[in-house]
Amino acid sequence: MRTSGAKKPVLIRRLKKGSVVASARSEASAEADSFYDVTPEYCGVPIKTTGRPKRIVLIRHAESEGNVDETMYQRKPDHRIELTERGKEQARQAGLALKELLDPDEQVYVYVSPYMRTMQTLYELGQTLGPERVSGVREEPRMREQDFGNFQDHTMQELKKERHGFGRFFFRFPNGESASDVYDRVTSFRETLRNDMNFGRYTENCTVLIITHGLTLRVFLMRWYKWTCDMFDKLRNPGNAELVVMERGERGRYSMLSESQGEEFLQKMGFTEDMIEDQRWARTASMSDLNSSWATSKGTIFFESFPDRLEASRRAVKRADETYFSRSETTRRQAMKEAKTKKAYDEDLRPHG
Repeated sequence: MRTSGAKKPVLIRRLKKGSVVASARSEASAEADSFYDVTPEYCGVPIKTTGRPKRIVLIRHAESEGNVDETMYQRKPDHRIELTERGKEQARQAGLALKELLDPDEQVYVYVSPYMRTMQTLYELGQTLGPERVSGVREEPRMREQDFGNFQDHTMQELKKERHGFGRFFFRFPNGESASDVYDRVTSFRETLRNDMNFGRYTENCTVLIITHGLTLRVFLMRWYKWTCDMFDKLRNPGNAELVVMERGERGRYSMLSESQGEEFLQKMGFTEDMIEDQRWARTASMSDLNSSWATSKGTIFFESFPDRLEASRRAVKRADETYFSRSETTRRQAMKEAKTKKAYDEDLRPHG
């Protein structure tokens, strides 16, 4: 029984900075010159926030059996595909590269896809980085590989060609996932990551390492930087075991441009000039700043660019139609050839005399 005058519990979470009270959903409400110096409360209980990690590093798994032989997916479940010997060496080299990037006393907190090739990448990377540098490891199923459905090599190659005409983001493999499906679970993971930041899981002098898969990595970046679907379709995978670094800028935002990672790397991944310019802006922008020239922020840019996007979409549809009819004709001829072969085979088995 509640006694008279008892204080009711606070059922909302608040961020306080001096006299400023801000919504926990908006980082932009924190003062620009002290983006992590806040004291949140959850259900009335103060929680210490120790800052945003110094950097977020994403790594696509090292070379796997499936990378060198796609028929492996017909013989092994996708999540059990392992690294090649070359892949293990790539992972060890990635550990050395990460070690060189870190400060001497800097710790690493890891999120890893539960697939065997990503966990093997972490294991081999740890041999050269040093297990003592890893403060924690969490298996994260939401950062797993895109589900390609029932993988059959002779049809998968045709489907991948069709995907280029259809559009990489929305194309869904039969009984599998599209990139837009992956986007939904990556969004959920991003919110977990932000909550971990808010609740003090990291220190300011630590690196968060995410070991994942090519498409999932690109979708994570798309979600973090609010890229459009058209921008995503232009992106290319980083190499196996290649580090993709998001470094905390001087006022709190994460940028993919730093002393260790230049514009040439972003160009190789397929960044447009607008996307690179946004990364330049993020290096010095505060949490409360808004890039008014960015396509997803400035309303007039949509109306200026939409006619060109519509025309590009129509050209893509035309190419997809041509690809479809070409593929249909090829499939029809292949079916006729197989039918003739089967007929000849059946006739050969038929009793004679």
